[in-house]
Amino acid sequence: MPGLDRELLYRQLENYQIQRHDFLNNFQVIRGYLQLEMPQKAMDYIDEVMEGLYYQQMVSKLYNKTMQAILMCLFFDLRLKGVSMELSFPPEMQEDEFWEKHWQEEYAQQFYGYTNECTSLIPFDEDPDNLLVKIELHTYDASFKCRFILYNEEEICVDKVFIAGE
Repeated sequence: MPGLDRELLYRQLENYQIQRHDFLNNFQVIRGYLQLEMPQKAMDYIDEVMEGLYYQQMVSKLYNKTMQAILMCLFFDLRLKGVSMELSFPPEMQEDEFWEKHWQEEYAQQFYGYTNECTSLIPFDEDPDNLLVKIELHTYDASFKCRFILYNEEEICVDKVFIAGE
């Protein structure tokens, strides 16, 4: 197994452990509300948890599994720092045909390095509740590009673009 594939696999296993822990905690909270006969609180909590999973679900809609793994690592890195993430991409990125034409294996290492670099740019001295990362994926010639935008409230702090193959 090549080095990056192994690293992504191990990172996904770590992410799975985090998800499992969260999942069990969420069940305990919901169970507590139900035991206290507070079904509306339980429903509100479920809605809140589901909202937090939305962008994680979006990542899984990308057809390319390597892109999914890299973006899930980014998602969890940001989450562990307490920073929210939003993701947008064109619908064609959900299709196999797009990635057959726009993906080369060497993009994986480049893109993974880019996402790690972007994560390292998040300031430690800022309140993470005020921070938001927007990830915008776009088609670009025969490849793709990604824009990482870090906001502190409404102000852009970091705006970094990756173009696959450049």
